[in-house]
This record gives sequence, C-alpha cells and structure tokens, in this order.
Amino acid sequence: MKVVSFNIRCPWVDDGINSMPHRLGAILQKLDDEKPEVVCFQEVIEKTAQFFQKHACDYVVLYNGREKNYNGEGLMTLLRKDAVELLATDFFWLSPTPYVPASRFEVQSDCPRVTQVLLVRVKGEAQPFWVYNNHLDHISDQARILGIQQVMARVSADQTRCAAPVFILGDFNAKPDSETIRYCDTYEAFPVINVTKDIGTTFHNFGKKLEGPQIDYIYTDTATAAKPHSIVKWTDEQDGVYLSDHYPVCLTI
Repeated sequence: MKVVSFNIRCPWVDDGINSMPHRLGAILQKLDDEKPEVVCFQEVIEKTAQFFQKHACDYVVLYNGREKNYNGEGLMTLLRKDAVELLATDFFWLSPTPYVPASRFEVQSDCPRVTQVLLVRVKGEAQPFWVYNNHLDHISDQARILGIQQVMARVSADQTRCAAPVFILGDFNAKPDSETIRYCDTYEAFPVINVTKDIGTTFHNFGKKLEGPQIDYIYTDTATAAKPHSIVKWTDEQDGVYLSDHYPVCLTI
C-alpha cells in the first residue's frame, strides 16, 4: 500500500511555468503511474478539489475548506476506489474550539488550520487504519506546538474507540530539530515513529532550494513502522516544471 503526503501549493499566477495549470497534467499522470491508495493533499482550494473530482476518476475525493463557510484553502484526501473504502470521516479546526468554523489559537497567523480524520479499510481486510491529514501554521512555532498537541490528543482518543494502525502526515511547517517534531517523537500516550526521518529536503521552492528544509512528514504507530517499508520523494521535473514546490513523500508498506 502507498500513502502519500503532498502539499500541492495554491494556484498563484506569479509561479510562472510552475503555475497550477502547468502542473495538473503531470500530477494526474503521476497518480496514474504510482496508483497510491491514499493521497493527503495540503493547500487545496475549491477549484483544485473540483478538478480532481472531475478528472481523478479512480479516486474518492474528500475536501474540507478551513474558512467560516467551509470553503477556501483547506485539505483534500484521495482514496483509490478499487483498493480502499471509507468507514468514517471527520475534520476539525486547530483551536481551543475545534468545531467552531475558522477558529484559531490566539498566537496563530491569520490562517485557520484544519485536520482531516479518516477511518479507512483495505477492501477485503478486517483491520481498518486511521489517517490524519494536517497542515500546521506557517508563522507561529507556538501555534504549531499547540496544533500538534491537539492532533496527538485526538489520535490517542480515537484509539480508545477503535484501536488500529495510524498514519499522521502532512506539511508540519517545522524542521526536524523543532519543538513540534520533538513533541511527536517523544509522545508517550500513543508512541509514533517518524518514517520520514532521513528523507531530507521536502520544500524546494520549484528547484530554487535544493538544500531546503524538511517540513513534510509521515508518522506511523510503532507496529506499523516495524514492518518492511520504503520512503521516496517524488522529485519529478520536466523542462523546469515540478509537481509542486514541495516534494510529495510516498510511504510504501
């Protein structure tokens, strides 16, 4: 099974040859070539979600906007129809009031942040698994820490309802030596493993930062991480056009 974290980047005209219309064909082709079962996108707007609903025909598309009217930039998860089935889904805002639309922490940027929660099962299998798609704040380290604390508390709570493997992934906007990542690495209530620990640069700004930081991660529970697996970055580029300004990260397990 393949699980992917993919910051697709919002459409910006200033991106030139890497503007969204120039990248969408390559992204669809990559999905067709790799056939991942689960793809968690960040920086998704309504038009992007509508495009995938129309053209990613092999996938169920789940999009959640972060604004008050449930639209705007948000998260999107794709589930491959022939391989997995959705058992339950939820999303919440990273804030003291997680079900108040567009709510934020006081220390946060102006951008609300949401987390998608999905309970998924491989077709024909009995054991489900949890997926948590995240995009933490891009400005405030304190908001990132509060956000990941909220996410991990939700992970622990979900285990009491349905004990199952987990995939916690997304754009954490945090470097490997940050307090946000240390919190994940040392979380005791439900220990998780960073399977992307040695992946290196993920944010490359369309090839301008080849030694850029890692800010995209995939965590799993300890039992899942102990199974044979591999991690690769999708570094596809043609004539200066990349899939995104982040390298998508793919876990095969």
